[in-house]
Amino acid sequence: MSDKGSIKINAEETSGQDAEQALIKAYLRKTDLRILPPAFAMYFLSVIDRNNIGNAKVAGMDKHLGLHGNQFNWIISAFFFTYIFFEIPSNILLKRFGARAWLPFIAVCWSILVACLAAAKSYGTLVTVRVLLGIFEAGYVPGFIYLTSFWYTRRQQAPRISLFFSAGVFAGIWAGPLASRLQSINGSLQGYQYIFIVEACMTVGVAIIMVLMLQNYPLSATFLSEDERAAALRMLEADWALSPKAKYSTRQVMRALSDWTVWAYAIIFWAAATGGTTQAIFGPTLIQAMGYTSTRAQALSAAPSACGFVGQLLSMILPRVYGRFSIWIMLFGAAACAFYAIIASVENIHVRFVFLCLSNFALSPNMPLVSVWMSNNVLGATKKGVASACTVMLGGVAGLIGSHIYRDKDYPQYRFGHIFVCVCNAVIFLIALSLNLYFKFENKRRDRKDVSLDVDTLSLDEIDNLCDNRPDHRYAR
Repeated sequence: MSDKGSIKINAEETSGQDAEQALIKAYLRKTDLRILPPAFAMYFLSVIDRNNIGNAKVAGMDKHLGLHGNQFNWIISAFFFTYIFFEIPSNILLKRFGARAWLPFIAVCWSILVACLAAAKSYGTLVTVRVLLGIFEAGYVPGFIYLTSFWYTRRQQAPRISLFFSAGVFAGIWAGPLASRLQSINGSLQGYQYIFIVEACMTVGVAIIMVLMLQNYPLSATFLSEDERAAALRMLEADWALSPKAKYSTRQVMRALSDWTVWAYAIIFWAAATGGTTQAIFGPTLIQAMGYTSTRAQALSAAPSACGFVGQLLSMILPRVYGRFSIWIMLFGAAACAFYAIIASVENIHVRFVFLCLSNFALSPNMPLVSVWMSNNVLGATKKGVASACTVMLGGVAGLIGSHIYRDKDYPQYRFGHIFVCVCNAVIFLIALSLNLYFKFENKRRDRKDVSLDVDTLSLDEIDNLCDNRPDHRYAR
């Protein structure tokens, strides 16, 4: 072939690659605008709706309803009894009905229940409503993680999941000041009742927007052109992203439940969520115990959350700078462990407040980091759905346990709770280190085995059922 012919072919290939990249950029831009804004807003409100019980307490709910002893702790933990067990069923139903119908449906259901908290007149009613609330909130976080597996490659998921989780910390910045304003409304209701009612109405509004904006899969998305859809499907298939055609597999459910690495991710998420959940719920209480008024404590609770928001944004950037998830998780876990040890050991309220802010900075990145790490390493449509649900499910266990570690009898230092979270972050360090070493060993074993896989000879279901046991799959560390 002549040099001119080679130059012509190379120019055509370059032109084709440029056209493909332009289509993928257009696909990502349109998809991000459709998925991320409503998902971010809904998670922001989800965190506010589950944790506004803490703001209501500072606003006087416990005194108005005559709560005593550890009743408030049980009201908090009631939510997590059902939150733990309904995450896996919710993801299975999401696959059945589609995200566009399922996610707004559960949001409307939980917002109605939040409004019902304003009408509760007794301890028993509060517990009952919180139990029901956990059923519907359970599906949102694992549902979003599962949804992104159909729309994005594993590399593209990382910053988007981190951005999603940052909405939870961002909610902490606004929850206190918003509650402070709402409890000051002069009307026929108690101040804490306005907190529940107004925030519930906000959630319904976002659910309506979500119905209008979300689509279930790229294959059926009406906002894409045919060329954009074709380019996106080629990109996703090359990355082994989940296919909407993949069938539900009981075998993959059992594989997920019997895979020790799935539970290792889940324990990391549990330990990280223990600190995050307790900061979100008890933050105003811990600050009030330092000597501030209830209104002032609500407002000051924004400061630790703002630090957490910065830490969460870092989790979007750091894996792209250095792609070892385990290293970043160990680093933040060690920092949080040290900060909580300092909070537990000093009495100066200014030092405690500063390290409360720093600890929230160190706590926040690990939940999105471990979620992305899990999503990158677990393959198979059903297995990934179950794995994401298991990971977030143990976050519910964190809420259940965390509801009882900041006890009234430990006022005002609350040393027991701080030491408990300190130990949780030491556990994060050790498990992340163990996973790093195991994946290093397993990747080397697969390299030595040198088994090629001709996917062209396998059906879609056969490829999907290999999950992360594909010989050509290498684990991210």
